[in-house]
Amino acid sequence: MGNNLITSMVFLPFVGALLQAVLPASANRGGIAVGKWAALGASIASSVCGMILVFSMRKQTAEMQAVELIPWVGSYAISYEMAVDGINALLILLMAIIFPLLISAEWEQKAGSRGMHGLLLILQTALLGAVCAQDLFLMFFFWSMSILPFYFLIGIWGGPGKETAAFRTIVAGAAGNALFFGALLLIYYSVDPHTFSLKELSGGKLAGKTFLFLGRELQVSSVAFGLVCAGLALRAPVWPIHGWFTHAAEEAPASVFVAMSAAAVPVAAGLFMRLSYSLFPETVARAAQGIVIVGIVNLVMGGLCAMVQRGLRLLLAFICLSGVGFILMGIGSLNPIGVVGATYQQLVLGLGVAGFGLFYGIVFDRTGGTEFADMKGSAIIGGIAPRAPAVALVAGLVIASILGFPGMGGFVGQTLLMVGSYSIHPVAVIIAGVMILLATYYLFMMYRYIFLGKQSGMAVEFIDLTVREKAYFVPLVASLLLFGLYPKPFIELVRPTALTLLSTIK
Repeated sequence: MGNNLITSMVFLPFVGALLQAVLPASANRGGIAVGKWAALGASIASSVCGMILVFSMRKQTAEMQAVELIPWVGSYAISYEMAVDGINALLILLMAIIFPLLISAEWEQKAGSRGMHGLLLILQTALLGAVCAQDLFLMFFFWSMSILPFYFLIGIWGGPGKETAAFRTIVAGAAGNALFFGALLLIYYSVDPHTFSLKELSGGKLAGKTFLFLGRELQVSSVAFGLVCAGLALRAPVWPIHGWFTHAAEEAPASVFVAMSAAAVPVAAGLFMRLSYSLFPETVARAAQGIVIVGIVNLVMGGLCAMVQRGLRLLLAFICLSGVGFILMGIGSLNPIGVVGATYQQLVLGLGVAGFGLFYGIVFDRTGGTEFADMKGSAIIGGIAPRAPAVALVAGLVIASILGFPGMGGFVGQTLLMVGSYSIHPVAVIIAGVMILLATYYLFMMYRYIFLGKQSGMAVEFIDLTVREKAYFVPLVASLLLFGLYPKPFIELVRPTALTLLSTIK
């Protein structure tokens, strides 16, 4: 592995974003086309670096690999420290697959294509940086940076209520970042010598540390863990503080909401797993049952809300809410199989959600809406399958993965989660099984409305996948099949790190 491969992966999209600002904007000089190809090239180059990193990793080891360490602000023990291991490897793969597809999906954007592509590239840099950072301050830097692109992407290219949706998104994100920063400061000043290094802070270094607040002595580990939980919950759809997320789903362009739900949400889950297990082993052991309960509440509320939706946008939002519940159930299991399943589910859920989001983007482009039935149960869009068999096939495979059908990526993640959780929380697994049955009902009901039955007026002129759309759906579906049919090498990457992290939890 090259010594600077992580840096190349993280910052190549940022270079592509800068090119969007300096390339000529005039269409007759080819500026728009050059800008699009520059954006796609930068995103693909970053993805290639990410895949080289992951596929070059040594298996059966929990050690950090491809470590890059440069003092940044030495006076305050802030370092540019980046590395890959089993926890972030699959998230790197997820973003390597998703972001080039999002650039391709917005290829025909008429108004401000360079701005949209540039912001998506900045988002790619921010999320990759947050995933790879091994310094708390560096992690906060990248993670807080990721909220700004969403604000502009929704506020400029969103629907009729875009201003309010963008405002709610930035407020929720800023509040979450503030809580995260509070935890960071508390941790930094509780150790001597002060440090932000995850390596130096791991292994129970915060155990027994206390501080005074309003005359009361409080445990650093408990308070910092609570701040991290709240801060990340405000950036992910965790019930009941998910209102900003569903509002964004209604107003954001399809590719932007895919970036939010299929990339940023799994990253939030990955950061929660890493920080909880590394920094707060004793606290997370006490809080494990609570984490599982929050996960089950998310799973149930997401499923019940999804069941009554008649539009694809909110349906996807509540699918994501349920998916987060599954991941939390695995994290709270404190079982090696469950934790590996939670990590794997971050990858396959992200891919499944991305496929569903790109599918509803196609429906919106073709029909001008995403409502598939009215409140009386009559189909608004129906009988598309004969006109668009490729769309029907892709949508069916994506739904199969989300539901965990054998052969698809979702099957592996959900099976590991439920097997790992059953010996500790059997009731939670039973509830999860019931919710999967419920999800099968409402997702195939949606599929029946849109693709089967009598053709509606909209279906008569519905166009099948174009060459460009096939170009981004084929690798997505192929990835879901690969991760479903041959999960062994990816599980072997995750398992040693999961075992090492769990070994510190008492």
